[in-house]
Amino acid sequence: MRLQDLLKQQRLQNHYTQAQLAEKLFVSTQAVSKWEHGQSVPTIDNLLMLSDLYNLSLDELVQGSPFFKKPYIVGHQYRRSRVIILLIGWLVVSILACGLNLQVGLVFVMIPVLTTGCLLLGMTKDYWIIEQYGRGFILPKLLAKDQHLQHIRYADLTQVTLNYQVYYHISAFDFGPDSFKLGLTAKDGRQWTLDFSTRVKDFLPQFVNYLERQGVPVNDDQQIMAVVLRGESLYDHFNESSNTTKAN
Repeated sequence: MRLQDLLKQQRLQNHYTQAQLAEKLFVSTQAVSKWEHGQSVPTIDNLLMLSDLYNLSLDELVQGSPFFKKPYIVGHQYRRSRVIILLIGWLVVSILACGLNLQVGLVFVMIPVLTTGCLLLGMTKDYWIIEQYGRGFILPKLLAKDQHLQHIRYADLTQVTLNYQVYYHISAFDFGPDSFKLGLTAKDGRQWTLDFSTRVKDFLPQFVNYLERQGVPVNDDQQIMAVVLRGESLYDHFNESSNTTKAN
């Protein structure tokens, strides 16, 4: 989201008119209007005053949410240490439960070991990384037969699309999750679809802002960024809208 839009959104969220904000900052109403129309930007002193007024850090004010260090991993990364700790814990519990009978305890141990080995591939999802210095996305595929590492450079992208899809449950036992994806389109026509994690509020505003500074258009017809910046739950927002539409 552009700085001018963020400034306007913060002013409205704090229930200030342009005249009231101008009075608090000791600037003219025309200056505030120019900030919000992208005709000029606040000075450092004005940004600091806005930061204090809205009780936000400069990162939160300018980029929409706190600063995060890149590379930033999005998705689910397999961690071997967690599996090892889980298996050791299960071994200790099994031996104690079997009265220190090692033979019986080993039988109990083999069940989770075999189960973990069979299900691990299906349980582990691909993840992607927002890498530093604009080099591109990294999309490693973990524990897959077609392991590969692919770079997608920001300079090669012509459009990025945010898309949230509500999952319509057909029964009380249908627990399918909603879908939130990032669609990428390259200059040569190639396309990719990346899954977003549920923690998008931690990085999405800065990421979208960064893409726009790199000249990559971001298509956000669903106003997803506005929902994230307001601190609302995407699930609640879109499912409530969906239920309202059904009722009508």
